[in-house]
Amino acid sequence: MDDPYHVLGISPNASEDEIKKAFKAMAKKYHPDLNPGDKKAEEKFKEVNEAYRILMNKGGSSSQQESSAQGFNFNDFSDIFNFRGFEDIFRNFGFSSKGEDLRYDLDITLEDVFNPAVKTVKIKHRVVCPVCSGSGAKEKETCPKCHGTGKIRRNIRQFGSNVVFTTNCDKCGGSGFIVKKKCDNCNGTGFVIKEENISIPIKRGVKEGDYTILQGKGEPSVNGENGDLYVVFHIRKSDTYSISGNNLKTRLYLDLRDLLNGIELDLPTPWGSERVIIDAGETGPLILKGKGLYGKNGQRGDLVVDLVIDLPKKIGTKELNEIEKALGERKEPHISAN
Repeated sequence: MDDPYHVLGISPNASEDEIKKAFKAMAKKYHPDLNPGDKKAEEKFKEVNEAYRILMNKGGSSSQQESSAQGFNFNDFSDIFNFRGFEDIFRNFGFSSKGEDLRYDLDITLEDVFNPAVKTVKIKHRVVCPVCSGSGAKEKETCPKCHGTGKIRRNIRQFGSNVVFTTNCDKCGGSGFIVKKKCDNCNGTGFVIKEENISIPIKRGVKEGDYTILQGKGEPSVNGENGDLYVVFHIRKSDTYSISGNNLKTRLYLDLRDLLNGIELDLPTPWGSERVIIDAGETGPLILKGKGLYGKNGQRGDLVVDLVIDLPKKIGTKELNEIEKALGERKEPHISAN
């Protein structure tokens, strides 16, 4: 990809806060939910996401580095994936507030891509305190300003008329009570950290940087619905195959004699063994149609197999002379259309 600093529109000397600020702005701008059906915005969102991941994995605290090495990174992503620009206004006027969205980076193998399944992972996130039910209070009293309703009425003079608004009480924050003594279990926050098993479906055709949204698996809200969990997929490098679009590429190492004489063999592929015939003198590559990865349209790419001569690391003079005799007169390098 392009230089990640250039993608986010920041200088190479940008601080961590500047990186987060730039990413948050661009993620909001190109998020698919805000650009339905816009493929260019979707690709830009993936590019911005990957640039942020690269920059945030470069350094940071030991806890950041440890979580990145495990494939996770919850560092302040909760505020980055909050796309509710008017949330504070809604909160002040008494609307329920949705919890924060979270992000989870999941490393998967090519085998996971070949055989879509459901992965279960453990994550730590906030949940409503079961002792105080999110109030944060061990002991509380009715708010004297709103008398327990959590609402107050305000008159605003607008264009020569009085406009009456009902808003959350500014003394109790809309809860209707004042905390006299904090809850011992959550220390007054209303939330505790819990480890939870989350099932993440891996769908056919998933690519590097693709993501899925698990609704309601983000941060909780006492007065509203939970936020969502954004799971971003990252495919680990394989020792057997490389990825090129929807195609897979690999190398088949053969003895020189097999290339000269031809060979028929069972070639292992991600989708099972495939019988192939290599004619004498064939140089490849072999193209196995439909043996690659699934695309978005449901069709599979190809498996491209490069043929490589598996030569000994060291050949003695006697062996070289025998090869010279067998091959006959040396042919000079040349190119040809045929």
